[in-house]
Amino acid sequence: MNVDVASPCEAQEALCDEQFVASIARSQVPLRAFLRTLLRCDADLDDVLQETNMVLWRKRVEYDPSRTFMSWACKIAHLQTLAYWKKHGRQRHQSLSEPMIAEIAAISAQQAEHANEKLTLLRSCLQQLNETRRRLLQSRYQKQVPVKLLAESQGRTAESLAMELFRIRVQLRGCVERKLDAEVAT
Repeated sequence: MNVDVASPCEAQEALCDEQFVASIARSQVPLRAFLRTLLRCDADLDDVLQETNMVLWRKRVEYDPSRTFMSWACKIAHLQTLAYWKKHGRQRHQSLSEPMIAEIAAISAQQAEHANEKLTLLRSCLQQLNETRRRLLQSRYQKQVPVKLLAESQGRTAESLAMELFRIRVQLRGCVERKLDAEVAT
């Protein structure tokens, strides 16, 4: 019987590839938001995002883990946008100068990075909630169950459930802000 067993190096490479794919997947929403600042047409945005993802994958060995993934991905997306404009002509985008486009890209990349950081902190804060509150948030926001249906299933009024959701959001916002303040202080 011939069993195909990966060598330790191959196993490590597969793990790294898997983690890299996860990083690309997590970056899709912020990358799309970043590209939206540079591209007005949805078709152009989709084309550049797809090309950016392919370049990220091809250049994965060049990624420096000391840099944040989002800043690296935004830089590649910016370069892919410039290449797209060059290939398709500048008539499809606003007639801004290259330095202005670079400035917009830099600011957008910072904002995307900050949003990504806040999302990471929010995930940490969600883990601090008790299981009942996490399930309530999951039902309402991930599964998009209407407040009225959730309230009925729990034998509560929609108003009391809406107030509890509000309090949880306030608690989470406070948690994220405290964590951000703690990072700034260090």
